[in-house]
Amino acid sequence: MRAWRVHEFGEPADVFVLEDVDEPSPASLVRMGMSLGGWVPLEEAPYPATPSWAILDMQAAALALPDVTMARGTYPVPVPRPYISGQEGVGIVREASPALAHLIGTRVVGVCIQPWGSLADVGVAIAPSVMPAPSALNDVDAAAFLIPAHTAYHAVVRRGQVVAGDTVLVTGAAGGLGSACVQLAAAREARVVAVVGSAQKAEHCRALGATLTIDRSVEPVVDTVRAALGKRALDVIVDPVQGVESGQLRALLAPDGRHVLCGHAGGLEPIDPHFYVANVTLIGATLGGYPPDVMAAMFVEASGELLTMLDSGTYRPTATRVIGFDEVPAVLTAMAARETIGRPVVRLG
Repeated sequence: MRAWRVHEFGEPADVFVLEDVDEPSPASLVRMGMSLGGWVPLEEAPYPATPSWAILDMQAAALALPDVTMARGTYPVPVPRPYISGQEGVGIVREASPALAHLIGTRVVGVCIQPWGSLADVGVAIAPSVMPAPSALNDVDAAAFLIPAHTAYHAVVRRGQVVAGDTVLVTGAAGGLGSACVQLAAAREARVVAVVGSAQKAEHCRALGATLTIDRSVEPVVDTVRAALGKRALDVIVDPVQGVESGQLRALLAPDGRHVLCGHAGGLEPIDPHFYVANVTLIGATLGGYPPDVMAAMFVEASGELLTMLDSGTYRPTATRVIGFDEVPAVLTAMAARETIGRPVVRLG
């Protein structure tokens, strides 16, 4: 099968290699377990069981910044090489372990974990993060649905505890995760401040429900927020970017405000310990690190809410660009430079 594999450390344009590799098989999975860095031999896994899995004939796969940071080696968790890149997509279940056997022949959305990522003709999705693809979504939108929506739900609802009337600032608001965070905060009747990098991105976020947009390419973010809203006016910062500006934004939080760190597009910077003087809370938000039974319950809860939002039109995937398989490294380069909007999707099937 075709697959975009990574053997070395570096930029996607330099280290992504299009290869013909063996397809994943049940025999290659039954003696494996799951760690934060991906599939490992069962004796090395923190939980002594092979997760339930489904082998998919991939129809489409979404690109995301972890494809870049894994390649660079700046992803928070080391990923053993070589691996197939890609974290999510949509496909038809070809084979499955017993717990997912009822999905054979079904079109599903799923999270694919390294080394068997989604940027291949055949991928491996794991439970609990696999479900029938919503019938209202075509393959492109379905490929861009799962990770942004569930991560945003975790960051905005579960960890950020955003409620009606909150003033919520979202960094990187026009990206795949940022777009989802804007929609979920707006759906909870919060006032959403979207920080973006261009006029086109600002327009994108206003269409998703942002009340105020700030184009960081032409105006200073901190000063603009302070002038528009007042000093220490934010209740929540939802931050898929972090980087140097993250600490500066924290100064805008009201007492008892929450800074939700849910990504690292701008890099991981040391955190100034003086946040405690301002009586604000730093909150980590990632879907990894929970025991399997907790993850399963979280997935069911979020899926129910998100499918209801899809049906009501208050949430939609933001797959804004469809590309061919050979374009993957170039588009990841553009994504790393923050030149993309929403979630680029690779058509496979």
